[in-house]
Formats: sequence, C-alpha cells, structure tokens
Amino acid sequence: MKKTLNILLLAVLMLTVTATPAFAQDGRQRTTQTIVQDALALMPLQTQADFNREMEDLAKAAPQSVEILAGMLQPTEKATNNLLEYAINGVTNYASANAKYKQAVLDGLRAAAPKAPDQYVRQFLQSQIRLLAGDEKPIEFVQHAGAAPYAQAYDNLKALGPNAGPAIVKTLKSKDRALRMQALKFATANGLVTDELAGKAVGMYKKQTEEGKADIICWLGDNKVESQKPFLHKVLAQGGQPAVAAIEALGKIGGEDAATALIAQLGGDNQQEAFSALLSFRGDLSGQVTEALKVTTGQQQNRLLSLASLRRIKSAAPVVFDLAKDNPAARKALSGVVGKEDINKVAGLLDAAAGEEMSDYQKALSASIKSLDAKEQYQAVSAEMKKAANKERFYPILASTNTNESVEELQKIGSQAAIKALLRSTNLKAAAPLLNAAKTGDNNALNGYINLMGNYQKNADARYDGLNTAMQLARSDEQKRVILSFLGSTPTRNAFLLAGKYLDDKNLGYDAAVAEKNIINKTTEDIEYEVVKENLTKAMALYKAHGTADDGYAVDELKKIISELKPSPVYELSDEEKAQGFELLFDGTNLDNFVGNKVGYVPINGCINVTANYGNESNLYTKKEYRDFIFRFEFCFLRPGVNNGVGIRTPMGVDAAYEGMCECQILDHDAPMYAGLREYQVHGSVYGVIPAKRIKHKPRVEPGRDPCSGQPHHRNRER
Repeated sequence: MKKTLNILLLAVLMLTVTATPAFAQDGRQRTTQTIVQDALALMPLQTQADFNREMEDLAKAAPQSVEILAGMLQPTEKATNNLLEYAINGVTNYASANAKYKQAVLDGLRAAAPKAPDQYVRQFLQSQIRLLAGDEKPIEFVQHAGAAPYAQAYDNLKALGPNAGPAIVKTLKSKDRALRMQALKFATANGLVTDELAGKAVGMYKKQTEEGKADIICWLGDNKVESQKPFLHKVLAQGGQPAVAAIEALGKIGGEDAATALIAQLGGDNQQEAFSALLSFRGDLSGQVTEALKVTTGQQQNRLLSLASLRRIKSAAPVVFDLAKDNPAARKALSGVVGKEDINKVAGLLDAAAGEEMSDYQKALSASIKSLDAKEQYQAVSAEMKKAANKERFYPILASTNTNESVEELQKIGSQAAIKALLRSTNLKAAAPLLNAAKTGDNNALNGYINLMGNYQKNADARYDGLNTAMQLARSDEQKRVILSFLGSTPTRNAFLLAGKYLDDKNLGYDAAVAEKNIINKTTEDIEYEVVKENLTKAMALYKAHGTADDGYAVDELKKIISELKPSPVYELSDEEKAQGFELLFDGTNLDNFVGNKVGYVPINGCINVTANYGNESNLYTKKEYRDFIFRFEFCFLRPGVNNGVGIRTPMGVDAAYEGMCECQILDHDAPMYAGLREYQVHGSVYGVIPAKRIKHKPRVEPGRDPCSGQPHHRNRER
C-alpha cells in the first residue's frame, strides 16, 4: 500500500484576544446609539437593579448618549417627551451620585441645551445642568429618580394583584401614553385579561386619541380577545389609524368572519396591512381564498394570488392554472400552489410557453417536483424533457435535481445551454464539465466552478486543489477575490501559501490578508515559521492601512500570533550516537541528504511533513546508499487512516512494496477503513512477506502537540 505518511505537526490556533474597544462602543460592542435605544426600549424601568444598570450604561457613554437623548426631545406641545425626560433626569441623578460620570454627563447637557426645540425643553435641560453644576456635593440618589408616576403606578398595580382591573381601566384615562401602556402590559403579563376587563377597556375607547385607540385595539389582538371581534369589525368599517390596528388584531384573533373582512380589504387603502395580516392569519384560509379568486379582479385578485402562493394553498391550483393563461400574476403564483400531480401539466405549459412566460413555468416545474426524492425528480424531469419540443428549457430544472444522472446526461448533451444549466447544480460531479468549459474561455462556467468548489467541496485538500486550478484560470480581480475568500475557509498549509502570493498585489492584498488571518486561526496544519512570520507581518500592515475599527482588532490579533512563533529547532547527534557511528539524515531544517519528491515532502518546523496528496506514488530517497545499517526515526499519525512505509534498498521510481528488498509498513491499521487487512499488511510488517504482531496504536497526536514527544508544541496557544 503506497500512500503517504503524514508527520505534519499541527497547531491549534484558537485565540483569546483582548483589545481595547473602539471609541463609542461598550463592553458588548454596542454603539452609543444602540445603548440609548436599548435603554429607552426598557423604560419605564420597574426595578432598582434595572434602573441602575441602564443609567450606568448611559452615563458611561456620555457625553454622546446625553446629546442623543436630548436631541430626540420634541417641542413641548407635542407631549411626547415623558420617557426621554425620565431617561435624562435618571442619568443626571445617577451621575450626581457617581462622581466619575459627572463631568461627561454635564458636558452632554451643556452641548445639548442650545439646540433645544423650545424654551420649555431648554429650561428642563438647564435644570439638569444646575443639578450637576450648582452643588459640588453629590445629591442623594433617589430611587427611580424622574420615574414618578411610572414607578408608583406600577407598585400600585403590583400591590393590587388580581384586583388590579379597575386601576388598569382608570389608568386608561391618563394622557400619558407610557402610563397607559404600562397598565395594559401589566394586565397581559399577569394573566388579568378577561372578557370583562376587555369590555371595560373598550368602554374607554371613545375618550382616547387616535394613538390611544390603536393601543387598545392592538392590546385586544395581542391577547386574542374573541369577544371583542364585533367591536373590531365596526372599527374596521370606520377607517383611519384605528382601522389599521383592527386589521392586525383580527389577523391575530382569526376566524372565518375575520378572514372575510380582511380579504375585502385587499383592494382598498389598507391592502398592504390586510395582506400582512392574512399571511400570518390563524387558521385555514384555503376555501375562502380559492372562492374569492373566482370572483375578484384586478389588484384584489393579484393580492389573493400572491397570498395563495405564499401560503401554499394547493386547493387553489386549478383556479390559478385557468387564470395563468392571461394573468402574469397567476403564472408567478403557480410555483406556490402546484404539486407532483401537476408535473405533466406544468411541463406542457413550459414547452409551449412564449419567451417571457418561460421563467415562471420553469419555477413552477421546479416546485411541482419538490416533494419527490432526488432520483424521482430527475426521472420525472428527464421523462418530460424527452417528450418536449423545446428540450433546452428543461435543462436548468434537470441540473437542479443535483443527481449524478443529471450531470451525466447534461455532460453528454454537451451544448452551451447544457453546460450553462450545470451552473444550477450543487453536485460536485458538475465540476469536471464546468472546468472543461472554463478552460475554453467560458467565464460563467469558471464562476460556477469556483462557486461549486468553494461552497460544496467539504474536503479541504480537494477544495484547495480546485481553487488553485481556478486561480490559474481567473481573468478578473473579482474572480480572484472570490477565490481568496474561499481560501480563507480552507484551513490548510497549501491554502495559506497560495493566498500569501497575493499579499503584494495592490488590488487584492487586503483580501489576501483576510484569507491569511482566517486560515492561520483555523488550521490544524503546521506551516513554516519563516513563511508564517513574513505573511502575517505583511497582512498586519495591510489591515493597518485599511484602517477600520475591525482592522484594528485584526492587527492586535496578528501581532499576538507573531509574538508566539518560534523558529524551527535544529537537531544534533548525541555524543553516544556519534561514537556509535550514526549519521544525521535530517537536522530539522533541510532535506540536503535526500533526493526525490521534495515538493510533497517538506521540512516544516523540525519535522518532515508529507504534504503530497494521499495516494501519490513519488517518494523521498537518501542520497547515499548504505550496506548494513540501523535506521532510527520517529513518526506520528495526525489523520485517520494514514498509510506509508519505509522502503529498504529500493531503486528509485518503483513501488517499494514489490520492488527492491522490502517495504516496512507504516499504517494506522486501527482505522475502520482497514478492517479487512491481511496479516502481512498490518503496521510493522515487511509488506507482503513477514507479518508483524498486531499492536494497538497510541492515540493520534493532538493538534498543537509535538509529534515525537507528545508535549505541547511551540505554536500551541491558549484556547
């Protein structure tokens, strides 16, 4: 068995990177804008712990956070500033009790005050400034500072518990939307929503603003209050902003009457809202949508067609087929309603279609075969294609079955249209015909080949081989950029070396740098110290020149990796070995004492690494020939199923297992793939001649440990 011995030393490159966050980001890498939005989304805050946490986040992000909050304040007449004033007042009080944040918050207030939209907002901001600047002694921190009446109202509701219903209804009289919403949310969160409470809330409906009415309606929908559907139908008929809320609420509650009402809205001003509600509608819409399609026209019918397609209403297929003769929207909808029973009908329509209709029928044919397994899909499409006059129209669907048979059939056809169709295949067998077409100058075929290798070839070595081939054919920087991106997810030494060749390219250098960083962080293969250091140093410079915040983190990361690299060890014979007459064949740095395949066998960081593809027949030979000798060496397996050997007195260019004196077998015979070995094939045997006693191998060497000693290797880094 003549494969290769992998004695490649592998290293885990999982890093724990620590870096100073970029300005205007917190420990969770949130921007100041996000910190402000997160805080506002939680207000009014209902526990002291929550309040302290959010106020501290805002204070840490000052002055920018305070300027953002103040910049959101509206003219007082709009009555929309309650939560914002609550937040600003809260962070001001928090800073007054925590001196380290005081100046930053004060700077934010001072910057914002001149920009206030009216005198009342300006007075509010100036009062906050006086709170911080007027007295240098910290002001006693008051729980929920600025939160009254929110905290008090919440505490009252909490104290009332199951009896909070009347207080909730009473709160709906408030002009403060935040208070009203807090009460409604309290009812929902505590399971207090009953038909009785809902009825009383609806009783407050007429006294509300448009916004308040919408809030009550949305609350009914969120709680799926069936008893209030008549009220919602009435609101829907009245129109306006509440009608929009009623559409959403009816969609959440469901029922035939709700579906009928929403379908009727599809042709009106609120058709988009009605369509969205029907998409997520609770319950089966099949019958109503199918019947409505028969009697509606125009925009309403087109909306129903889209709805039938998106909700996969199969019962609507006969109606949609009839409409497809004259309606483009119906042709587009077919892909959502057809099934395997429609294959023959769709195929006939595709074969007879006018040019502009063809794409819709192709999509419909693809959808009609979806429930079949891959082989059945191929058989169905192939059979329909053979009957068709316009066979080329079926090629893309045939390719998308991703079967070996589809690739073979299209490859046999061999036309430009057939090769183009293979761009739809994710079967790796399509790589060969695409590559052949690419070699003749077909740029689209090359793009397809690159995509296939990068996205669907899971074997890292094979993916590298494919991408390397593609790189030699690539004509544009964009193609090379895509290849470099795929190389970045190919964690092998060869991928690292290939990407490194583009570090000096003015157009592709940064892409190569990204690939190099990704590879070095994921690879378990060892790479030459000198190459790693040189390439990562170049990559670091490219990241630095690019200059974004993420690039700064990358520079820190690469700097850490480079600092942990160590040169290759240099081996020497011991005095005892010298006295015994041993010669050093390999000193850890070069193969000067060998001839043969010095591409597949490479000295890397103190080991001879077998980088040749497994199954490669070329070998490495000592320069000198020896008579009687003792040969000492160490080896390790880093991949399952490794198969190699040491040829003794073997002429060059022949199979050591059968030519020359003999081959001493080196084999991971514990691997499942070797379950049926003959006794003379096990590890340690003189291959084919003298069986060795079968032993149980030690565990394969873990990545990041020395292949000889098993101790942590110099490139192993803390996980």
